[in-house]
Amino acid sequence: MKKLLVLMMALVMTFSLAACGGEADVVTPPANQPEASVADEQAKADADYVNLEDFLNRIVENYTEQQEIVTLLEEVKSGQKEESALLDAYRKLAEDSNGMLQDMQNTTWETNYYNDQVAALNECVEVLALYQQTLYEPSAENDASKLETVAELLNDFDAKLGAFLDAMGVE
Repeated sequence: MKKLLVLMMALVMTFSLAACGGEADVVTPPANQPEASVADEQAKADADYVNLEDFLNRIVENYTEQQEIVTLLEEVKSGQKEESALLDAYRKLAEDSNGMLQDMQNTTWETNYYNDQVAALNECVEVLALYQQTLYEPSAENDASKLETVAELLNDFDAKLGAFLDAMGVE
């Protein structure tokens, strides 16, 4: 999990550098395209890039919340917190990831410039939402038999996140 966080933080830093004037991708126009049209295409590609960056930041926030649940779990085990607090945290995480999935599905991408990254991000967010919903349900129902599915979904999420990071060029 630490490696995952390091990769996500490296990606965030990459996005930040590009947004601050680093080596950002520039749309290459056809030779006969007017300057105004080139500027419009670049603005659309920049808007898509901002959307990608926003979703990445939400994934990082979600990961941070997952780490806070680990601490909360320890507090529940030691009797410092009630189990209901843990269940509420699982529910909130599931709602947040489902909201991210809905936002992802409702996002209008202005260009085809980032198609590979958007596809990888979509797969990542889909499995994240499914994983967290599946994690919440056995906790709410006190059903340990579903936890094997949770472990499989976590592995799937790790693979999809890795594919997204690869699509973004993060090593």
